[in-house]
Amino acid sequence: MFERTELEQWLIKVGSNVGQPTHVYLIGGCAISFKGYKQVTKDIDMVALSKSDFKIIDNAIKSSGFKLTTDFDNEFYLTALAVYLKDDSRIDLFLKSVGRMLEFTEKMKARSVLYKTFGKLKVMLASNEDVFVFKSMTPRAGDILDCITLITHGINWNIVYDEIASQSKGDNKWFFWTYEKICGIENTQNIIIPIIILRT
Repeated sequence: MFERTELEQWLIKVGSNVGQPTHVYLIGGCAISFKGYKQVTKDIDMVALSKSDFKIIDNAIKSSGFKLTTDFDNEFYLTALAVYLKDDSRIDLFLKSVGRMLEFTEKMKARSVLYKTFGKLKVMLASNEDVFVFKSMTPRAGDILDCITLITHGINWNIVYDEIASQSKGDNKWFFWTYEKICGIENTQNIIIPIIILRT
């Protein structure tokens, strides 16, 4: 588990191993923690937007004492996910595509804000809306709680709708996942979310 102060110390160490200007985007519980909305997160979800940044961050994470558990074989760039472990802590590093589902888009990049610069590593936080979108794709109870936390701190639902709609093309009807998550939140929290995602 990471507390905010522990995560900062780790990023200082990673940043010291980054040799050229590099960006990484936080999209999960760590982003929520750095926004001041929660104290502890059990893992770290990061996105690199280029292969060169991915390789730099990969080397920096390994130099910081984490063990890579993913094989970089010919299939790697189809899943675009590397998993690193250290004691009971886990880091997931994605390359633009997250979970074979959503892309970290240019609009998401534009909505991100700089958290801090650690050496030559710029750590960016995804917007509340985009963290909500990523967390709406999973069935984990902890992600539902995080979605509720994000709602209480402010969500622009037009942004959520536009992002899901733009990525729900062809056979990729991701809006069903978000719609299901929203319905569950409305039913359990007695709140009304002012958009209808379910469109084709």
